[in-house]
Amino acid sequence: METVLVFPCGLPDSVAYAAEARSAGKRVVGASSLRFDPAAVHYDDWHYLPYVHEADFREQLMRTLETTGARAVFTPHDVVSTVLSEALPDLPGIRLLNMSPVAAKMREYEALHQRAARIANAEDWFMEPLRPRLSGAKLAGTLRLVDTIGGMTDHDKIAALIEVFRCAPQGDIVEIGSWWGRSAALMLQLSKHYDIGNVLCIDPWTSDRATIDQGVDALDRSSARVDWDDACAIFQCNLAPLADGRLNVYRGISADAAKHYRPGAVIRSETFGETRYSGQIAVLHIDGNHAFEHAETDARLWTPLMAPGGIVIFDDYVWAFGDGPKRVGDAYIAANADRIAFSFVMGTALFVKLAP
Repeated sequence: METVLVFPCGLPDSVAYAAEARSAGKRVVGASSLRFDPAAVHYDDWHYLPYVHEADFREQLMRTLETTGARAVFTPHDVVSTVLSEALPDLPGIRLLNMSPVAAKMREYEALHQRAARIANAEDWFMEPLRPRLSGAKLAGTLRLVDTIGGMTDHDKIAALIEVFRCAPQGDIVEIGSWWGRSAALMLQLSKHYDIGNVLCIDPWTSDRATIDQGVDALDRSSARVDWDDACAIFQCNLAPLADGRLNVYRGISADAAKHYRPGAVIRSETFGETRYSGQIAVLHIDGNHAFEHAETDARLWTPLMAPGGIVIFDDYVWAFGDGPKRVGDAYIAANADRIAFSFVMGTALFVKLAP
């Protein structure tokens, strides 16, 4: 069993790493420069080490490594990382597991800005008047925000959403199926930036098998294991600081939500307060149950409410578990060919832009 020394052991990243390492079967020893450290309870063993600027730090570090049998060290503290990167080469067989925390974070931001630049500098996708692109720190910050929220919206789909919001008309943004709020957060930020309209997220967050089963055994068994109340709480945690009265939720199936959605409709919830909707949809994101009958119902009930020039997104048009969204998307294009400005597939989603 490999033994890892974590120092200083009381920082949040230290405790998180200890849990991850222990789950991987490693023995994790904590050390800190506090004579008493409450974080010691998170470790298999705990030792005191002097502060790194004290004269006897290296000697005490060597003694602790020898006593514990640790051959690797993890630290989330940049000053400690600097000292260890200088000290450990003198200790054969002992390795520092992670690079400088500051350097690692700087690399993340560098990659984020590069990704934002690729989006901001891409050729225009559409031959029509467009709003200015997000760029610079605002685009990079929006991408970073979305990346903090778990979900299946990939980078290609994120780039496509950012682009299509440049040509969305005025109206509401309606999302059917929101999970933890990854795509909702992006659409909310884009709608606020371009002043398009308010966001309505519709999701039952329920364990009702008639609602969540999609006709694929492995998928349905996975869904049955989810604590849907927790999923709803995570969505609220992610979106509540961003909403500013511009977003609300309907916890239920889209067929029931459609009965309440009309011009001037008001949706109220404890977390998001009160939000008024125009009753005309600028962007419709269909990402609920992907079984054909459910996806078809979502499209049939909500696409007639689109504003001229609106955008319909059929998520998982390319889907590993079946073809429900693809059949629905193809049928929609065929039935509305005379009023579609253009359509394209990006990532796994089908984007359809209606004519103004």
